[in-house]
Amino acid sequence: MFTTEGTPVHLIDNTERFAELCNQWRSRSLLAIDTEFVRNSTFYAKTGLIQIADATDCYLIDPLEIDDWTGFKSLLEDPEVQFVIHSCSEDLNLLQTSLECIPRNLFDTQIAAAFLGLGFSLSYQALVSQILGKEIDKGETRSNWLLRPLRDTQLLYAANDVCHLLQLQSILSDQLLTAGRSAWFEDECTAVLGATMQFEDTSNWQNQYISISNAWRLSAQGLIYLQNLCHWREVTARKRDKPRSWIAKDADLLSIAKQLPDKDMLSIEALGSIRLTDSRLVSRNASQLLAVLSNDEEKFAAIDRSLLNVPFKSSMRSSLKACQKCVAQLAEDLQLAPELLARKRLLQDLIREFDRSGELIFSGEMSGWRRQLLEPAFTQILLPQQPSTG
Repeated sequence: MFTTEGTPVHLIDNTERFAELCNQWRSRSLLAIDTEFVRNSTFYAKTGLIQIADATDCYLIDPLEIDDWTGFKSLLEDPEVQFVIHSCSEDLNLLQTSLECIPRNLFDTQIAAAFLGLGFSLSYQALVSQILGKEIDKGETRSNWLLRPLRDTQLLYAANDVCHLLQLQSILSDQLLTAGRSAWFEDECTAVLGATMQFEDTSNWQNQYISISNAWRLSAQGLIYLQNLCHWREVTARKRDKPRSWIAKDADLLSIAKQLPDKDMLSIEALGSIRLTDSRLVSRNASQLLAVLSNDEEKFAAIDRSLLNVPFKSSMRSSLKACQKCVAQLAEDLQLAPELLARKRLLQDLIREFDRSGELIFSGEMSGWRRQLLEPAFTQILLPQQPSTG
């Protein structure tokens, strides 16, 4: 055991002791959590350390020595225990993919800071400095957290990454309440948890083709090829536990989808004749790719061209510019970062949907508190009242 900032720090590398602590923590309403992981050459991040801090102590959990996570998963799923995290997306993804479990109740200090106008995507180091006036050493950021034994400097770094979170939560929570933004903040945290749950939802993999640049240029058959190729890459990256780009680059999938002949003329030779940035894609996966591309089974939803990133028409560009101007002004009035209120991609999606359907639809991230703030102004921009003829 050692201390940092007066807080006792314990290294937990025993399953029985960890189970005792998980049971003990069930009586706490607030727990701070952080993770250290490695993801240099894999699809899934590998957990190197999990840090937990309660009101009195900090605990560094060595996942390489723990073989029963039942109590911890039960703790995460307890709605009465709020987990305080800074910049939660990677931590949540790690918990979801490694334990198939994420917190039910979340307080993200980075999101809270954004709602208070302290900065968008503010780092933990910057927030601790700004709120608490303390400086944190970030020298171990790129450490290999899977090597054992962990160095003293790594353990200190890991402890400091979590031991200030409860103090930050107390201050930020009061400020959110005073500013009248607690409901917005809670709405956003709930949305983040929901988005994390979608990562391993296999039904979403069939739509990965939508994100490929210039997919809109493909023929109907080319889009079907691309849909199948992107789904194959999602499955293969997970199966081999390798980054997507190591399996196949976007540009190469697009090239195959664009240049392949009709299904009745598909062959390994046709695949091999396509010029790619990574020639090993076909040499390593020729038979798999041919099987995927030749599959006549209609196992995916029909291609929807309206979802593709088609270049905006002049009228759509004008609408986008007007909506961005509205967002910038409202964000300034509220002292929020425009990126928090509505990123460009969200506005583009909303305008594409409006152009397709003629309806102003606030869905996904644009629902909830964003709709509450933006719908009146966007209605005036996109659905102006017609002049009266009476």
